[in-house]
Amino acid sequence: MKKTNENIEIISPKNQLRLFGFEDHFNFFIELYEKKKLPNSILLSGSKGLGKSTFTYHIINYLLSQNEEKKYSIRDFAIDKDNLSYRLLSSNIHTNFFLIENNVLEKDIKIEQVRNLIKFLNKSTYARNLKIVMIDNAENLNLNSSNALLKAIEEPKDNTFFFIINNSASNVLDTIKSRCSEFKFFLSISEKKTIFSNIIKQYKKDFIISTILENYYFDTP
Repeated sequence: MKKTNENIEIISPKNQLRLFGFEDHFNFFIELYEKKKLPNSILLSGSKGLGKSTFTYHIINYLLSQNEEKKYSIRDFAIDKDNLSYRLLSSNIHTNFFLIENNVLEKDIKIEQVRNLIKFLNKSTYARNLKIVMIDNAENLNLNSSNALLKAIEEPKDNTFFFIINNSASNVLDTIKSRCSEFKFFLSISEKKTIFSNIIKQYKKDFIISTILENYYFDTP
């Protein structure tokens, strides 16, 4: 029998429609938001691959889609693929959202990206004046971009939220950490296996999940 290697396109965090794991974190964030107690600057720390970015995109969709059709499903922890905010976020054209991440060709997050963020913060938005900033792989901020970001998060407006994701908290400036509420993410081995099984099912391939789990050795799902 001829065997062929088949490439599998990995679903990116922004396109993960289901949240697997961290449901308690999610409900806690929603509770804080509804009570108007959600911190303006949030640092999400934990190992790379835990699902911090996926979690953040789900929180962001919840915040942005509240007054839209096919809004976020709190019951199922699910994003509707036909939701307006999801489609805008997927195309990187949502006027209420700004993303900073390191370029695939360069490790450092440059100061110019933070300067563009400051311009975004000074612009008006099309809905509720809500502004959401996501900074992924914050450990790759260099000294100049870190200092520029510090100025942006020192006095955020009430309706502006920063979600700063890092995989190595020790590399984030103490001055930035001191101005954020930090939430640490971790999973037990059983939670990792459950999440991994749910993720695999999305790909509709002939994986033998039980065999994979018996030999599970990954640090994160």
